[in-house]
Amino acid sequence: MLTLLSAMTLMLVAGAQGLLPAVADEKNLKPPENIEVYIIDDNFTLEWNSSDGTVGNVTFSAVYQTPEMDDWIKLPGCQHTAGTKCYFSLPDLDVYEELQLRIRTEKGNDTSSWSEVYSFIPFNKAQIGPPKVHLAAEDKAITVYISPPGTADNVMWSLDNKAFTYSLVMWKNSSNIEERIEKVQPGGKIYKLSPETTYCLKVRAQLLLYSKIGIYSPVCCINTTVENKLPPPENLEISANNKSYIMKWDYAYVNVTFQAQWLHGFGEFSNDHISGKLKKVGENRLHHGRVETNQSECGLTESSAK
Repeated sequence: MLTLLSAMTLMLVAGAQGLLPAVADEKNLKPPENIEVYIIDDNFTLEWNSSDGTVGNVTFSAVYQTPEMDDWIKLPGCQHTAGTKCYFSLPDLDVYEELQLRIRTEKGNDTSSWSEVYSFIPFNKAQIGPPKVHLAAEDKAITVYISPPGTADNVMWSLDNKAFTYSLVMWKNSSNIEERIEKVQPGGKIYKLSPETTYCLKVRAQLLLYSKIGIYSPVCCINTTVENKLPPPENLEISANNKSYIMKWDYAYVNVTFQAQWLHGFGEFSNDHISGKLKKVGENRLHHGRVETNQSECGLTESSAK
């Protein structure tokens, strides 16, 4: 009988010892630390550190909640992540509403406690991304075409898309860099440049009302063209007589022709490219430095060159 009891006792002790590693793993499953949220335009990034002492082969999952929600919702793009970073987007999110996140560590069926992320308003935390830039060169000027930051269906800046202002840093592509800083409108020109010279520039957007300054665009470079031997017209004047408008200018050379274009004033300050919106005035080529146009409800109507 004693021998049987001793055997049973040994079996119980062995069984208890077999449970110890699992208990140790559960105790070592600690929540993530140093959690940060970064937002550029509509792109959200959640980053964290794995706690010291956390066992290997773990994953992480996050959930979110807004004030009107009763339950926590799984955060898309941040479920069972093996690394310490995940990217997510919430297309239906009100960017002016408070957002709460939390994240935990997982291993098999075991999970750590939740690590709460401080609540924040996405619009306040978001940074303006780089605008898209396209350049066109003349002999002594560069036209800078700018598309606003984000995508066409950008939620973050949808109410402020027309409020962006832009500034650029430009320099000659040479060993002695001399920077030139200017404000520019989309489709605006940078003048007083040298012909046949490579210029590089980068552009950033700003929302001055919210004291937000964006990230610079990638550097763009372009060569100005061969110097134009014909100088531009000078002393341009426009006068009005009822609904008839007269444009005059001075020019030193004879036997030359001219082209004129026009655009509604508000178009100059829009964020869209204006190159395709300029309309010709009068005939294709104008003579003698003068042209008349008439205005109708649809805008300027063309008349023959005078």
